[in-house]
Amino acid sequence: MPAKPPPPLFPPRHPTLRSKCLHLLHTSASSPSPPPPPPASSSFQRLINLSIPFSGTHSLPQNQHAIDTDTCNALIKSYTHSGSHLRSLLVFTTMLQASIPPDLLTFPPLLKSVARLFLPDLGLSIHGCVVKIGSDSDVFVNTALVSMYCCLGRVGDARRVFAEMPERNSVTWNAMITGYVHNRRFREAHELFSRMLGSGLDLGEVTVVTALSACSHLGALSQGIWIHNYIESHGLRLNVFVGTALIDMYMKCGVIDEASKVFQAMRVKNVFSWNALITGYAMNGEGEAALEAFDEMIMEKVKPDGVTFLALLCACCHQGLIDKGRKLFVGMEEDFGLRPRIEHYGCMVDLLGRAGLLEEARELIATMPMKADAAVWRALLAGCRIHGDRRLGELAIRKLLDLEPENGENYILLGNLLARDRRWTDVGKVRQMMRKKGMKKDPGCSSIEVDNRVHEFVVTDRFQREGQEEIFAMLAAMKRELKLAGYAVDTEMASYDLEEEEKEMAVMHHSEKLALAFGLVRAQHGSTVRIVKNLRMCVDCHTFFKLVSEAYQRKIVVRDKNRFHHFGGGVCSCKDYW
Repeated sequence: MPAKPPPPLFPPRHPTLRSKCLHLLHTSASSPSPPPPPPASSSFQRLINLSIPFSGTHSLPQNQHAIDTDTCNALIKSYTHSGSHLRSLLVFTTMLQASIPPDLLTFPPLLKSVARLFLPDLGLSIHGCVVKIGSDSDVFVNTALVSMYCCLGRVGDARRVFAEMPERNSVTWNAMITGYVHNRRFREAHELFSRMLGSGLDLGEVTVVTALSACSHLGALSQGIWIHNYIESHGLRLNVFVGTALIDMYMKCGVIDEASKVFQAMRVKNVFSWNALITGYAMNGEGEAALEAFDEMIMEKVKPDGVTFLALLCACCHQGLIDKGRKLFVGMEEDFGLRPRIEHYGCMVDLLGRAGLLEEARELIATMPMKADAAVWRALLAGCRIHGDRRLGELAIRKLLDLEPENGENYILLGNLLARDRRWTDVGKVRQMMRKKGMKKDPGCSSIEVDNRVHEFVVTDRFQREGQEEIFAMLAAMKRELKLAGYAVDTEMASYDLEEEEKEMAVMHHSEKLALAFGLVRAQHGSTVRIVKNLRMCVDCHTFFKLVSEAYQRKIVVRDKNRFHHFGGGVCSCKDYW
């Protein structure tokens, strides 16, 4: 009995893209009152003129009868590779005017130029030309189309081209996976990488680096470890690109020791490798380790850059190292000739604000050599929220609303500030304003990897999913057990228009709590529970996780919007400073 064919990678053949491309090509060819085409001799002369910047094999012959598709292809390729993308397109349009037909070798460099110039309509038109001359079954042309559409942000079109390809090679898979990653579609990248593994193709350096990037953002540690093992077993080089990607993956999954081992195993390290290590230490709350790594970096005579100092300032911010942060901020220009950018000022404002030095933070904003952006004012507001400075907090909110009047997050921050003072009428006005403007709060979303699969939980879910009864039962059991240890749900920041019981339920159903309950039910007993959240962890969830880590004797690692929290034995690595 023949084996059952695998399910299609994407939905069945989609005619929309092909018809759109052909229609656009036809429209551009038959638009009303087109300018008269230049005589063929004029087009040939233009091609000869375009070849003048190149010498040797790239110069076109002066005899127009010797100019053919091959010579035009060589010229297009030369212009694309040298970054003269407009000239590359001009050669293509001129060869069409001169009735020189394109072939399979014309399109890959041409599509690269279209992507670099970000010309989506022209890209669709050239795709129509590819279809019209029957080149849409060639693996190299189709790979170039996938790459172009991804660069143009048209991931859906890239996916359709990929799905309809009769043949794919490793470069094709790399192009699609890289396109997903660059467009921040990490889940799709991760899933497609898993499908690539089943295709039997060998993985190269480009593939593993791109796949590791997807694992980093998803917190997919098991997949990342598998890739690391593949690198070692197949003899792939641990060069700066692969090594740095591994460091980044382990750090973003909260596995600091493994990241450090990879770093030590690298024979060649550059500033990006050092930055990945220092940034990883900083986000995991290992401020002292970050500072020690910086000292080693200087001893190795590797010159730091702006990213290095941004990581160091973040490390100081997470650890509350005020004096060290001040010294680094001043020293980056005095000792290394690096002028602080606005993000460095934002880090300093955050550092001072969290330490309660709000007036000094405000003075720093007033003396900045550039205008403060929303991130800087948001950093000041965070300090005001921590230390209850209503006056400066309202100033920061006003600045935020002036700079970003359409950003719903700013209205959420204003509502939280008012709720802290129990000004419920004003909170209601803010929410009414948000509804009027059509703004919505981003829902909390948490993910957890169990049995090599990444599971997502959204705070607005009503959990019509497998295992929902287990999740609710575990949540109820945890709540009962933690109450014996003195836990009480903190409903201060819950919606003001809910009854107290509803507030408790809303807080208990935060996405990270749901992911934690799922992890305790499904993950291997005694294993570390690792969760990734898209927003900052709230005070109640932070307290809840500390108590769970002690009551259930489990290590829990949470990566929220700002940093890592390593819970164990009833304490957190952030020391309640986040």
